[in-house]
Amino acid sequence: MDRDQALIAFCQEAIRIPSPSGQEKQVAELMKAKMEEYGFDEVQIDRYGSVLGRIHGKRPGKTILMDGHIDNVDVIDAAEWKHDPFGAEIDEGKIYGRGTSDMKGSVTAMISAAAHFAKDTDKDFAGDICVSCTVHEECFEGISSREITKLAKPDFVIIGEATSTTVKIGQRGRAEVVVETEGKSCH
Repeated sequence: MDRDQALIAFCQEAIRIPSPSGQEKQVAELMKAKMEEYGFDEVQIDRYGSVLGRIHGKRPGKTILMDGHIDNVDVIDAAEWKHDPFGAEIDEGKIYGRGTSDMKGSVTAMISAAAHFAKDTDKDFAGDICVSCTVHEECFEGISSREITKLAKPDFVIIGEATSTTVKIGQRGRAEVVVETEGKSCH
């Protein structure tokens, strides 16, 4: 199987595993197993259930972290889907299924790219390449990524979130606003 076929099969395998927030264990184990199969130097599942893999370059240097989440929004309207939400069917060159673009396609691609780069260069690069597959993003954005950041200690981060193939500069902070009102419910 060539690299493209292997990546497609890996992505399809991940999509076929339902992983709503809080239920990512099976897909996390798949990501960990694939990193180990690809020869990552270190692979761990942290206290929240996120996966972190690390490849060491032969020379000292900076650490880059490629991050994506492995949880997906639950499916409540499966009958309305043209394709099975967990079928990972290919139709007209596209893979269909819950979590394909948000973000199982990205994490499988990042794991594969890091592994192939390390193999093709015989790890003759400076620094470390880390890939993380975080959990609970759909309901608790930021909690598990902060834990991964503590473990990876990256100098640079690339988040594989779908952006219509354009590079975006990440948020520089976050605000949450709570509004409380009083009154009678009516319409």
